[in-house]
Amino acid sequence: MQAVATYKSLIPFVCSTLLSRLITKKVWTNPQLWEGFIRCAKQTEPSSFDALLQLPKEQLRDLVEKQPVMKGKLREYVLKKAGNKGNKTRLAGFLEVLGEGPPERQTAADGAIQA
Repeated sequence: MQAVATYKSLIPFVCSTLLSRLITKKVWTNPQLWEGFIRCAKQTEPSSFDALLQLPKEQLRDLVEKQPVMKGKLREYVLKKAGNKGNKTRLAGFLEVLGEGPPERQTAADGAIQA
């Protein structure tokens, strides 16, 4: 974390490689490492969001409970990414984990909001 703070150019490598590898190693099984992982993800946001979306639902939920300030930013990221790819099932799963309902859309004709 100190290296990332000093050398910002390391952020893409840390997020795409190290965080992803820690997820495959189930970093959440070691409480001390899990806390460090969460701090690193917070420190490198929003670059860390792709890696965070690889987490199992329970661990993603735990992460946003421990770092509630990341919840809104992560939700925005998921909505933006889903808009590009259009996978509504996956989007609904992430929004459920983030404790949010499905995104609302506004109709142009009457300005009413629909779920």
